[in-house]
Amino acid sequence: MKVKFLPCKLFLLCCLIILSSTINDGVFADDKPKKKKANKWALSLSVKPYYDSNILKYSEKYIDRFKNGEDPGRFHISSIDDLTIGYSAGLTFTDEFFGKMKTIIGTGYNSDAYTNNSIKTWATFNIFFRQQIASSTTAQFSYSYIPEFYVRHFRDDDWVKYYGYTPETFRPYIFSKDDFSLWLQQILPWKTTRARLYFAYDRYYLDESNTEYDSNDYMFGFRIYQSLFKNLDVNFGYFYTTSDAKGYDEPNETKENSDDSDATNYEHSYFAGIDYLLPKVFSRNNDVSVDFQYLRAFYTTEHYLELDPLHAGRYDYNYRIYVNYNIELSENFSATAFYHWFGRESSTSAEANREYVSNEKDYTQYRLGINFNYIINF
Repeated sequence: MKVKFLPCKLFLLCCLIILSSTINDGVFADDKPKKKKANKWALSLSVKPYYDSNILKYSEKYIDRFKNGEDPGRFHISSIDDLTIGYSAGLTFTDEFFGKMKTIIGTGYNSDAYTNNSIKTWATFNIFFRQQIASSTTAQFSYSYIPEFYVRHFRDDDWVKYYGYTPETFRPYIFSKDDFSLWLQQILPWKTTRARLYFAYDRYYLDESNTEYDSNDYMFGFRIYQSLFKNLDVNFGYFYTTSDAKGYDEPNETKENSDDSDATNYEHSYFAGIDYLLPKVFSRNNDVSVDFQYLRAFYTTEHYLELDPLHAGRYDYNYRIYVNYNIELSENFSATAFYHWFGRESSTSAEANREYVSNEKDYTQYRLGINFNYIINF
């Protein structure tokens, strides 16, 4: 699969601009003493070790097959779970370019490195531009890029036609992803409520064995953040996402006449959460937050069951729970202990195929760890 280098260049360009600006500020600074100004630059560094119980989101069926040494060629991992080290770096610049309206420009890099299963290690690059439009209105545009994300190995039916059911017919499912996102936030007149509208456009590019899964995804939604008391905030929201999969992998095919899988779907996502500010610990702020997500996805392929058993009539129920404990360790140093749980239940309107879909797509997973974050202002 080709890896695009444009975001890497953008990342390096942003760093070069930041470095040049910093040097210029020092070279052309006025020698006369001036009133101390607020810091405009912020460098954030994070390290996040965590345990992942099911790194490839396998169902019980495939966990058992892995443990029993079945399906030669399917499993390219040494364990179902793993200890992962996440790390990130971000740089922001804050100024007032338009009157008294605040502008923030930022760039960042994030990566999750799996200690025993390096095939799963992945990274993302991002840039963003945030602009205060009015005293109570802010907008942000962002772009992020994932060069390569390994999902797992699947058996390729096209290869089976030539090689039969051999280990070589298991092919890696790998994608790269562009994400373009925009949000608009309004603080309502009574000051205790924030409303945020979201839009995102994602492009998925699959490896050469899975180009029928290339897709264009659109997301629209909103979130409301409400302060109930000085120490208690709640939030809720809804997103609607459509995913238009390519559905074919040969030049002379279309989605309508293809014999390939069609993963086109739409999804409803519901969010709810609370954030509770706890009494200070040794004069340090700390809080606990709990967030819940419920997602329902429906696949819309017109292929009949025998041609596309994985998607025909399929629907998914996804559940996600995020529990975080945040504490301020010093002025610029903080930590977050977290427990995140994920689950999916898949089924289909075709009763005869329900067990197959469930065995392929059901999973549970949790992540338990701690994130350390240090911020340098200058």
